[in-house]
Amino acid sequence: MSALDILFVEPYDGGSHRAFREGLAAASRHRFHALTLPPRFWKWRMRGSAAWFADRVREELPACDLILATDFLNAADFRGLLPPPYDRRPLVLYMHENQLTYPLSPDEEFDYHFGATNIISALAADRVVFNSEYHRAVFLDGLPGYLGKMPEAVPKGVRDRLAARSCVLPVGIARASRPAGERAPWLGGPDGSPAGQRWPRDGAQPLVLWNHRWEFDKRPAWLVAALSALHEEGRPFRVALLGEPRGHEETFEPLRQRLGSRVAAWADAATRAAYEAWLSRADVVVSCAAQEYFGIGVAEAVHAGAYAVLPREQVYPSLYGNACRGRHLYEGAEGLVELLRDVLCGRCGHACALPLVADEFCWDRLAVRFDALLEATVAAGGKEERDEPAA
Repeated sequence: MSALDILFVEPYDGGSHRAFREGLAAASRHRFHALTLPPRFWKWRMRGSAAWFADRVREELPACDLILATDFLNAADFRGLLPPPYDRRPLVLYMHENQLTYPLSPDEEFDYHFGATNIISALAADRVVFNSEYHRAVFLDGLPGYLGKMPEAVPKGVRDRLAARSCVLPVGIARASRPAGERAPWLGGPDGSPAGQRWPRDGAQPLVLWNHRWEFDKRPAWLVAALSALHEEGRPFRVALLGEPRGHEETFEPLRQRLGSRVAAWADAATRAAYEAWLSRADVVVSCAAQEYFGIGVAEAVHAGAYAVLPREQVYPSLYGNACRGRHLYEGAEGLVELLRDVLCGRCGHACALPLVADEFCWDRLAVRFDALLEATVAAGGKEERDEPAA
């Protein structure tokens, strides 16, 4: 099949969403035309961006064999508002997250509209792609209870219909530059192997990396409490506090005041090269997420050689849990302190194989799988054979 023209529609073009769009466009053999909006006002994006994007299509008339959109778009509204022939082009929906199972911030009340938008968008799409099997499962398993809250006129067989047209492809990451043949690092000194990367990697004190948003759903307060406790115990470490503050600088300010010069980095790295340099120096990457359906920051750090300290309750066991004999998973805030203490004290010494797992997420391996999916969807004319709704 010759190269396709892909119309990429992204209502929230920031963070992992933007990284996904740019990474796929750069690695794919197909041609991409992107329509995007800045990463703000996410609720308004879900409610109203479909009309705005449909107008842009009407004005620009881009070449288009297939539409690729993400979960902040109301795909049903968008398709209904598109002019011919765009309204008949196949549409693939990529689910970075979903609003059925996403945790609420402390000052929010649950709004069923947003989860319903995800469901209707998935029903309107020809193919639905999730970033992990964990995400696909929690979304599909959440459908009966969510739809069961409707008082009447409940659509039938939605779970089966969406299961039949859905699949899993991870978010891609850039391949880390490591010397040829370099093995993954171990912690706590040699494990009997004659070769390997020294630890700590960049100095006398281990470098702990946080490379996530600073918002409530990532539970940064857990990291503040854990590192504060270990600091009081006199444990040696430094910390790089990266990621997107998004107006929540006060979250880590007490830790910054307490640790002083031990805070090696603060907020977003100035450039991608600067960020990758921190990845290459990090000894430990920590996630405290209350929701995570893939975790691109963790994947990037793991691929670059950092030791992962991860909550057991999220996607991480399904991605990394069976791949290494080390201790990577903890339960609760106290479990985080205990595991980090053992890591920093060298009581988790072993050769870590997780970077090899993360190799599978690199764009040079993933792009061919995405291309095959897009090509098959176009070849099928969009609408694939689907199961009839259950009675």
